[in-house]
Amino acid sequence: MQIYFNNSLTKNKEEFKPIKNNQVGLYTCGPTVYGYPHIGNFRAYLTWDLLKRFLVSQNFTVTHIMNLTDVGHLVSDDDFGEDKLEKAAKREGKNAWEIAEFFIQDFKNSLKDLNILEPTHFVRATETINEQIEFVKVLEEKGFLYKTSDGLYFDTSKIADYGKIANIQNIDLQAGARIELNSEKKNITDFAVWKFSPADQKRDMEWESPWGTGFPGWHLECSVMSRMYLGDTFDIHTGGIDHLAIHHPNEMAQSEAVTGKLQANYWLHNEFLKFEGGKMSKSAGTFVTIENLKEKNISPLAYRYFVLLTHYRKALNFSQDALEAAQNALVNLVKTIANFNDGGQVDSASLEKFYSVLADDLNTPQAVAVLQEVLASDLADQDKLATVYQMDEVLGLDLKNLKTQILSLSAEVNDLLTQREQARSNKDWSLSDVLRVRLQSLGVEVEDTAVGQKAMRIKI
Repeated sequence: MQIYFNNSLTKNKEEFKPIKNNQVGLYTCGPTVYGYPHIGNFRAYLTWDLLKRFLVSQNFTVTHIMNLTDVGHLVSDDDFGEDKLEKAAKREGKNAWEIAEFFIQDFKNSLKDLNILEPTHFVRATETINEQIEFVKVLEEKGFLYKTSDGLYFDTSKIADYGKIANIQNIDLQAGARIELNSEKKNITDFAVWKFSPADQKRDMEWESPWGTGFPGWHLECSVMSRMYLGDTFDIHTGGIDHLAIHHPNEMAQSEAVTGKLQANYWLHNEFLKFEGGKMSKSAGTFVTIENLKEKNISPLAYRYFVLLTHYRKALNFSQDALEAAQNALVNLVKTIANFNDGGQVDSASLEKFYSVLADDLNTPQAVAVLQEVLASDLADQDKLATVYQMDEVLGLDLKNLKTQILSLSAEVNDLLTQREQARSNKDWSLSDVLRVRLQSLGVEVEDTAVGQKAMRIKI
């Protein structure tokens, strides 16, 4: 099957051709582990999880690398301000290492909640300091760096097509529009590859280097990690649209300066999640975490379903009503398959159609529509179930487990069902209705059929 991606690098939809047959090198920009990520951050990880699952379904072996930024990401997202880990450490009364450990575990827990497969390797920035220093040495030897009072900077004028992924070379950047004014910088777009520690303070995270005590610039780790695990040039680099203007142009520039080669052949970026049309942020009171969803009895898998309903390159508008509608739709899907028995055969025509729409730049809304078509088709129920389960290997909604959960009833519920069955046998319809209401209060729906009661949970 031919696969097409909208390549951010070329601005064209291109047929995917991996460097090695049946093998894919995939790099995903991971989190900066200084605080709880909001659900907009997880839109990216959900999208690239689906990408990986789809590639696996097409018989590719995927080597997936994700960085964990535990040093060097400054609050400006550029080269000035305080390190996000150091700032969080002061706020929490801990050290930066403790902050990183806590939020790495929290991030991994959220991945499990969302049924996101872990990458082949998680790599922490602090685990590759020696490799990053060696990388900077090569940049220095090749004449791409200059020294200022606060660090070593990459001279972007030395790269003829710097910023090609974001079309930066054709944008008239005004001084201060992208970064804080710094009289020691040669160009507005120049960026730090190694920052010096402040002379008047001891950082939690700092290392000796040939240029002085300090820490790596934020962009450096991705160039180093991707090369370590995937080679000079690899297949697919992913990230959020927020990386398009600064992080990815810088990462790409320093990688190509060292190797003389294109860092990755395909660059994919997901659009933002917007909170009722605005930006999701703490200051606006619109910062929603996975834990916040669970507190409101929204399944993280309902959020996953919600994300699937909009193409990854389109802005996704979040509202509580929209998310609850997605949860109801997922519950109804699970209730439908809860009535189907195992043992059917996958319908190859439906599966081929499903794969075909995903092969067109990961068209998840159409993929969900194909799944719904299967449920509404004339296929035998067992075959519907087998087909839907096969599709879910890519969609990642964990439908097998959700089906088990929705049919799993507590001892209290089973006792009430027994009482209700007896009431109906005695034609005590009043008691039967009272017990139905009681069951509903416990989150259980009861349907009376010709063969007796059928009960299932109505929440996931």
